[in-house]
Amino acid sequence: MRVDASIALLVVLSVLACGCTDERRFIGDGGFYQVALSESTPAAFTAEDAALFIIEERVELPIRVPTETALEDLRQAAANFEGLPFARVPWVEREDLAIEVDFTLSNLDDAERQVAVIINGFNEFHEYMPGVTVIDDEPEADFSQWERLYELDPEARVEGTVREEEFDEAAVDLATVVNGAPNSNAVVFFENKSSRDERNRAFIPAVIPGLAGFRIGLRATAPGRIVLDATVRVRDAGDRLANPDDEPFAIAPAPFMPIAMAEE
Repeated sequence: MRVDASIALLVVLSVLACGCTDERRFIGDGGFYQVALSESTPAAFTAEDAALFIIEERVELPIRVPTETALEDLRQAAANFEGLPFARVPWVEREDLAIEVDFTLSNLDDAERQVAVIINGFNEFHEYMPGVTVIDDEPEADFSQWERLYELDPEARVEGTVREEEFDEAAVDLATVVNGAPNSNAVVFFENKSSRDERNRAFIPAVIPGLAGFRIGLRATAPGRIVLDATVRVRDAGDRLANPDDEPFAIAPAPFMPIAMAEE
C-alpha cells in the first residue's frame, strides 16, 4: 500500500511540475447544440431543376486570452519557420485542444429521407467554406472536412461520433489547403489523409494551428423534418480553454474557399 501511494503521489507531482492539464469540458449553452431542417427551410443553392438545403450551427471554443507578451513571442517565433501561411505561430496549436462530438440524427417525417451531416473547422486564421458547383444544371457541393450521408427510414433515429483524430485531421487539412495544396476537395475528402498522400504532404506547414471551433450542420437535396442534436467535448491538453466566467479570445478567421479541380 505504501509503495502504491508513493507511486500515485509521484505521478501527481510530475503532472503539477510540468504544468500539464487534461481537462475535459462540455461546450455550449446547456451542453448541447441543435440543428434542424424543416419544410420551410429555404434552399441555400438552386439550379434549374434541383436545389441544396444547408443549415449549420457555429461552435466556438472558449479560448483563453493570451497576453500581449505571449502574442509578441508568437510573432517573433514565426521567423523560425520558413513559409508559414499565417503571420505568427498560433496560440492554439495542433493537439492543444482535442475535440469530440456525439450526435443523434432524427427523421421526424413518415417518409424516407437522405441527409448528410457535415462539419467544417476554423482556426485563429482561416475558416473552411466549401462551395457549390453547378454540373448539368444540378448543384454539387464541395466536400466538407467531415461528412457522412445517411439514409433515414421514416421516424428513424441514428447516433454517431466524430472522434478526436477526425478533428485533428480537419486541422491538418485546413492548414494544408491554406498553404497552397492545389486540390482542396482531394485534401479534405474523408478517405484521404494528408500525411500519407504524396500529392499533399509537401504542403503541410511546419506548424499546424489547432481548431478554434467548427460549423456542424445538415445538407440535403429536399426539405424535410430532420433534427441533429450534438454534444461537444473538449480535452484541454494544452491549457488553452478560458474559465467559464472569462471573456474568450476574440478571433476573426478569414474565409477560405476551395477551388475545385478535376482529378487527373
